[in-house]
Amino acid sequence: MRSPQKFALWMLMASPAIFSISVNAQVCPPPSGFTNGPHPIIAGPGQLVAHTEEITVAHSLAEVMDRNAKVELKDAIHKAGSLPGVVGIFPLGTIPFPRPGSRHIVCLSDGSTLLEQSLEEEHSSTFYRFRYTVWNYTSPKAKPIEYAVGEFRDTQIDSGHTHIVWTYSFHLKENAFPGYLGAFGRYLFRVTFLDRDYAAMMRASLHANS
Repeated sequence: MRSPQKFALWMLMASPAIFSISVNAQVCPPPSGFTNGPHPIIAGPGQLVAHTEEITVAHSLAEVMDRNAKVELKDAIHKAGSLPGVVGIFPLGTIPFPRPGSRHIVCLSDGSTLLEQSLEEEHSSTFYRFRYTVWNYTSPKAKPIEYAVGEFRDTQIDSGHTHIVWTYSFHLKENAFPGYLGAFGRYLFRVTFLDRDYAAMMRASLHANS
């Protein structure tokens, strides 16, 4: 078994970070041999490893939505450590993102790509919810990850404040380390990576875009 210290460094290099609020990044080509297949079937919460970050910003929900629409995907992530950044996208189909069913290829700064698809979107005058999935990582270092699920819940507290909750969940492959260790493998993933380096990236991204 790999040590938790080596595992943390290994996963830090492996896992990309996607903050899906705009599709205005530079267009990038799909990888060689790309097949546009269906997204993975999302498992129940007990099979996912999740982390949540929250922030209250001094803006109305309408202002938050307007600001998000103007931010390019490549600029939305606050790069942390060795986590790769977004350098471009390749839209798939004609459904505009983030409408449910829309998807695109995301190109990362380490030369790898992945697929992202919008699953659900709700919007009222005081509440916004967006749920999406990420999968088909081409980086060999991301082999332990089968897919990820992200969700934003933005709730307007009053006319000048909105509370944003961002949850990111990973499903690990059962035939690769640490996923084949079951619950213990998910625990290792959480304490050595998700609740540390990935959480730091999530917090930094929320604050940078607040």
